[in-house]
Amino acid sequence: MDKLPVEYAQYLEGKDELHVESIMPIFRESIVEGLYGVHIRGLSGHSEQAYVDETVPFGKIKITSV
Repeated sequence: MDKLPVEYAQYLEGKDELHVESIMPIFRESIVEGLYGVHIRGLSGHSEQAYVDETVPFGKIKITSV
């Protein structure tokens, strides 16, 4: 896999292994496509949802709470 964009790597810092495993497929999808960034909604652990979002520039993360 290619190197993670800076914001992706920063987001993962200090996260537990389960959280990292759950978010990495979305980061990988973003990296492979190379077009859009990631939107993360929710912020309360298990209720978090992440997806590649065409309104977010590649390599960036948008975080919103529900």
